[in-house]
Amino acid sequence: MLPKKPLKVTQVIYEIFIHDNLDHFTVSQLKESYTTKVGDIDPVYARKTVYRQILRLQKLGMLSKAESSSVREHAYHKTALFYQIGLIPKDKNEIDYSLTISDENSSTETLLEDRLKKREVDLITSLAESEEYMNLFESLPELQDELQSNYLRSRECSSKLLGQIKAIKSIIATRNK
Repeated sequence: MLPKKPLKVTQVIYEIFIHDNLDHFTVSQLKESYTTKVGDIDPVYARKTVYRQILRLQKLGMLSKAESSSVREHAYHKTALFYQIGLIPKDKNEIDYSLTISDENSSTETLLEDRLKKREVDLITSLAESEEYMNLFESLPELQDELQSNYLRSRECSSKLLGQIKAIKSIIATRNK
């Protein structure tokens, strides 16, 4: 069912489509415009927000998708219906129900999980580095001074990473209760 009056969208989306006159764009390009206007924002949250808006406009027939061999290169275009219906910005006090609290929570969980994975990879790298310094120390004792300081630095880094991993896991466990 088509809206009879202009479609309400967030101020930022309105500015991008109307003031900046964005047309013939990819999801990445819209996300880049969105994050530029909003400023410091979680990239996962920004991607979900932008993609949700694209799907909404596409479902209403206001955008059409031009398929490409690469999913990242699918382009979206404004249709004649886009110009017929139009967009208007929501009042600043009006709640955007498309961005629910559960989305914010899943965004936070994703951010924590991503951070945890990165720290775990860093820890494995640091431990392998320490182990290699020990192997080098055994096979090249003449480099003892250089190797020992590097080894100690690597072990300290491993300890810090382990502490960060414990902290992130603690937060995840607390949020899951």
